[in-house]
Amino acid sequence: MIVRITTHLPCTENELWARLAQPRSLQYVAAPILGFRAEHPGAFEQPWEVGRSYALKLYLLNVIPLGRHVIELEQLDREANTIVSRERGLMAPVWNHRITFEQSAPGEVRYTDEIEIKAGLLTPVVWLFAQFFYRHRQRRWKRLLLGA
Repeated sequence: MIVRITTHLPCTENELWARLAQPRSLQYVAAPILGFRAEHPGAFEQPWEVGRSYALKLYLLNVIPLGRHVIELEQLDREANTIVSRERGLMAPVWNHRITFEQSAPGEVRYTDEIEIKAGLLTPVVWLFAQFFYRHRQRRWKRLLLGA
């Protein structure tokens, strides 16, 4: 199943790239619904790298363990404003994420999250969670970009 959610963010493409490149931004936009802790110390200290595998411990509400989650960054294309990751975890063996964005007006970017989910019999439940979670993430992106 596919989840596709679009919003408009108050920033330029360059400002968004500066935030997207930092793994710590993931922690901010996911909180407090999901928490990620890197299995290897320092993994979130450097910008994302294509071809690198990020092994994380995933927590619901930063308390309830949801098992291991792996993010493998496949594409960081600044020309096309696209990020593609192949992800997997205990609840969703396939959680492939594509971020695309483009300037829609001066100081505004049209931003889309597209997630492919395959979780067996749990797919409809995980899909419903992703609908809620990515709307939350996009609200948090707005907050982060406004400096709140």
